[in-house]
Amino acid sequence: MTASTFFLDANIFLRFLTEDDRQKAEACRRLVQKAVAGELTLTTHPLILAEVVWVLESYYKLTRGEIAAKLELIFNTPNLVVFEASIFARAVEYYSNSSLDLADCFAAALAVEKNSALVSYDRDFTGLEELLVHEPEELV
Repeated sequence: MTASTFFLDANIFLRFLTEDDRQKAEACRRLVQKAVAGELTLTTHPLILAEVVWVLESYYKLTRGEIAAKLELIFNTPNLVVFEASIFARAVEYYSNSSLDLADCFAAALAVEKNSALVSYDRDFTGLEELLVHEPEELV
């Protein structure tokens, strides 16, 4: 059986985005080109992209803006499906414009997407105007 849809792990994105291993980066580039050409479909999940962000931030020391630009390449690749893409795109927007870590940005984006308030003791959410935040004491 030959699959036409393939789930990508974080290291595929990292090789493609950083080109730190030329041979592997070239193979990843060709894979993405096949997706762009419609020969196959690539998929991934925000958890995988969160790992990509963590590595780009911690190992490669890229800025939030540089990381957001690289993620934009992923979001704009034809036939590369990111599950929960609208939520993760919003999280990346928060991430690139705040000091929140990506997990907090994802929580905020998910709450906004689901039209829900967020319950947290974290005061860093105050800069996100579209997000309503409560502490537990306010609700009990």
